[in-house]
Amino acid sequence: MKPIRLPLAIVIGTFAIIYLLMATRPRLESVQAPERVWNVNVTVAEHRTIQPMLNLFGEVIAGRRSELSPAVAGVMVEIGKNFRDGGVVRKGELLVQIDPFDYTTDLAEQRSMRVEAGVRLEMLRRDLDRAKELYAARNVSEQFLDGARLDVLQQEAVVEQRGIGVQRAEHDLKDTRLVAPFDGIVANANAALGKQFSGFGSDMIGELIDTSRIEVRFSLTNAQYGRLLESEASIMGRPVAVVWKVGEHAFSFDAVIERIGAEITSTTGGVDVYAVVDTGNAQSRLRPGAFVGVSMADKRYERALRAPDSAVYGERTVFIVEDGRLAEREIVILGYAGNDVLFRSTGDKPIVDGDRIVTTQLREGGPGARVSVR
Repeated sequence: MKPIRLPLAIVIGTFAIIYLLMATRPRLESVQAPERVWNVNVTVAEHRTIQPMLNLFGEVIAGRRSELSPAVAGVMVEIGKNFRDGGVVRKGELLVQIDPFDYTTDLAEQRSMRVEAGVRLEMLRRDLDRAKELYAARNVSEQFLDGARLDVLQQEAVVEQRGIGVQRAEHDLKDTRLVAPFDGIVANANAALGKQFSGFGSDMIGELIDTSRIEVRFSLTNAQYGRLLESEASIMGRPVAVVWKVGEHAFSFDAVIERIGAEITSTTGGVDVYAVVDTGNAQSRLRPGAFVGVSMADKRYERALRAPDSAVYGERTVFIVEDGRLAEREIVILGYAGNDVLFRSTGDKPIVDGDRIVTTQLREGGPGARVSVR
């Protein structure tokens, strides 16, 4: 019997030890986890009239430019001292001179022919007077008198033709001097002494740019153009601020919208707008081809709210801080001003002035989440 009692005693002892260990083991008590608090930035809601600025880019173009070319054929014998790229010329200043010899002699010949035709006319008029006297004395026939009258009329036509020839020769002689049609800057000058020109404006020797008439061309997107059309004020005549950055310097100019492009730009779906820079009728430092910044007033929004775009969740939701927790509010977006969004409150619980709108994006936060305003 002894061999059987020993294993039994071991088993009983083992169970006793296990029971003792379980009875004396430490108990784990459930601990209430503290509620997480999110740190957020806020902006105070304020309903007001807001008119944001459109910050765009544009290109300077010449409002008036002229292609320069001699109107008559000949050899260039003189070039104006300021006729070179970048040269400043005044209206009426000589640019190039075509050899005037042939045109001077042609004018003298035309004038001589006009004098000769005039002398001939005087002789025929005296003949007509004698024919009238003879006809009155019935010494010549009526046919003779009519012939004398016809000779006078034909010669009068010849005199008129000779006068036109003189005017044409004077005009051609004047055109041997190519002068500046207005004050401006010379561009693409291409003139050389002794160069032969065929005339009739076929040989362009340069361009003249009127820098007192400078325009800025910029584009409005379809949305921007639509908003401006909704405004009470007309797009035409709106003031525009132009900034030209040259190195470390920035030059500011005032401009006014004068016209709108005739067609919608296919690449952007928008429209080109042209603003005339106020130069005070003086030559401007702006040059065609320069890229500039353009600022103009956007649509005016009445009783609108403004907040950083980080405040918007989706397209229709923002959160406000209410009793230390997030409260959801519905909105409708009106537009944008830089990195800010303009909107109005909708829904049953509108945003009122003084509400604190959360501007921090929370990935895990939602309605009812506890927050702390930084």
